[in-house]
Amino acid sequence: MARKARGPSGHTGQTQAGNVRDVKVERIGPVTIYKRGLSYFLYYREKGVSHRTKVDGNLAVARATASTVSSALANHRPSPLSHQRTSPQEMVAAFLDYVSSVQKLALSTHDRYRAALDRFLDFCKHGGIAVVDTVDETTVENFVRWLRGQTRTRNGSAKGKRGAYMLGGVKFVLSTCRTAFNWASRRRMLPPFTENPFRSFPIDKLRDRVEETGESRLFSAAQERAFFKACSDWQRAMFVSLAAYGLRVRELTHLLVEDVDLEAGVIEIRSKPELYWNVKSRRRRKLPLLPEMRGLLMQLIGGRKSGFVFLNEEFYLGVRHPASDFASPQTFKAHLQKIAANAVVTNPDATERDLRRAITTFCRTMGQIPEKRIRLEFMKVTETIGCPEFTRAHDFRHFFASRAQEAGMNPLLVQDLLGHATMDMTRRYTHFGLEAMREALGKLNPGKATEETPA
Repeated sequence: MARKARGPSGHTGQTQAGNVRDVKVERIGPVTIYKRGLSYFLYYREKGVSHRTKVDGNLAVARATASTVSSALANHRPSPLSHQRTSPQEMVAAFLDYVSSVQKLALSTHDRYRAALDRFLDFCKHGGIAVVDTVDETTVENFVRWLRGQTRTRNGSAKGKRGAYMLGGVKFVLSTCRTAFNWASRRRMLPPFTENPFRSFPIDKLRDRVEETGESRLFSAAQERAFFKACSDWQRAMFVSLAAYGLRVRELTHLLVEDVDLEAGVIEIRSKPELYWNVKSRRRRKLPLLPEMRGLLMQLIGGRKSGFVFLNEEFYLGVRHPASDFASPQTFKAHLQKIAANAVVTNPDATERDLRRAITTFCRTMGQIPEKRIRLEFMKVTETIGCPEFTRAHDFRHFFASRAQEAGMNPLLVQDLLGHATMDMTRRYTHFGLEAMREALGKLNPGKATEETPA
């Protein structure tokens, strides 16, 4: 019996013979809609290059998308469906340039991003990834496996003992890649309408076999007493100040004489462009001068009219003296500006990093304490009292937040004192000790609410 003849193929995605192939549906401006099987595709040329893009949807979606592309091409704008195939090296270089030149983030933040993205570039070289638009969630999973097998020195030091990445380090690398890929997507380096693979990957759900118990990095009362008892006078001045206000270490090392108003009883924490340094959150804040801190700061400042409040040990002990004695904060600031100007004259191509290096070199001669020195001194003391697990002076900031909450201080006030941009960050800094939990549970009076009074 003869097979019944097929009707017109229309745009079924099949030829009259029944074969699957591209079948032209219609043309909207320079864009042609084709159907292959059950899927629709758009064909068009942009800057002499042919593009064939699949449309996720029915014919109505294909027509709407074709109209959008046609309008963009007619107005000499890039097609919303196009993207520029970019190598990982090109993407990372462009993103870091954006971070430093457009966002103007702190150089320390730039360095942390660069260190994290260098690991991604190492992985791409290892895995033969030539363009970023081939990275998918499976690639991210392989990246995590690769990262967990790598070693690094702590804090990015060029020398030192190497160890495996801790969970926090892995998460930071992945979150930095997520930020970079978000930026790359907006710059049309990734295919349109595709999800950032680092966003779809569950970074926050990563775990270690031996997880942190959540135990806070807080001194016990006995450890706190032992720590300050083991400090020298110079060390105690630094660490008492960090603990009293929850200062960031760099806020302490960049505190200038004019930031302390003894008459008004105020300490001002602010960014200092002349030093090429900014407060991390860019939030200017004033802190009340505590009675016990007043005498300490008066002793540290002495008769000086300018310069740094906290001086390096050899300057504190009088073994060395600041390179210059400026009569006022204005003359000190003018000298810093002159150093930067001379650096530009010497090297017209000097970057912000070069200028900061020149300023830092001079500040060291004025007695400014290097941030690394404070960390080393902190570790010396904790080693002395038998607590080598405490390695960061930054933990005083966690210590302050936790004690403030235990004392019942308003969380908004704690946020302002710490200079946090969000309450969520303040929450992350707050850890309650066992004694605070015991006291809180004791106030619940378990069982007493259900006791009946005898008749």
